[in-house]
Amino acid sequence: MIYFVMQTELGHLVRTGHVKQVAEYIQSYGWVAYLIAILAVVIQTFFPIVPFVLLAGANVMAFGLWTGFLVNWVGAVAAALANFFLARYAAHDWAEKKIGHHSFLKNLNRHAETRGFLIILLARWVPILPSSVINTAAGISKIPIIWFVLATLIGKVPAVLFESFLGHYLIHWEHHKGKLIIIIIGLVLFVLGLRYLKKKKEPTLLS
Repeated sequence: MIYFVMQTELGHLVRTGHVKQVAEYIQSYGWVAYLIAILAVVIQTFFPIVPFVLLAGANVMAFGLWTGFLVNWVGAVAAALANFFLARYAAHDWAEKKIGHHSFLKNLNRHAETRGFLIILLARWVPILPSSVINTAAGISKIPIIWFVLATLIGKVPAVLFESFLGHYLIHWEHHKGKLIIIIIGLVLFVLGLRYLKKKKEPTLLS
């Protein structure tokens, strides 16, 4: 992954954030471009040198909105599963030291065998909860693998679709200023609502 990011032409383009050049580079590989784009999404998860939304936008530009979304979704799911299995089997102790104190993990462990699927599903839809925290916490929790996989397959759909659209709008911002303003206002209101509930200490499945 480090070699890909630091020593390849695509890695250089991704680091510079030139979305149009990234899209053109991906397109130049024909059918192999799909595999390259999926791999780029996986690597971005572990090395977030650019926001996922920009990479999602590049894939949408390269393949079209719906095919680009599918590529982004497959890459995002693959990255989540890789993160989960690394935390559960290869780096359990390290992961536990890193986020063992996190309230999300404690809550997930309390309900892993009864509501684990629902907790992971809802967590995927909360934009302020990092995906890496969800994946790592699930990996060191008691949640059954099948529940995590199903919740991730379903839960990633709206999040990746939203970021694919947002990436597309950001790249063509001059044509979508109104939509971007509405999205930003909606996100701000959502975050303020979550903070209000937290301040009132309202119990939720995620806390």
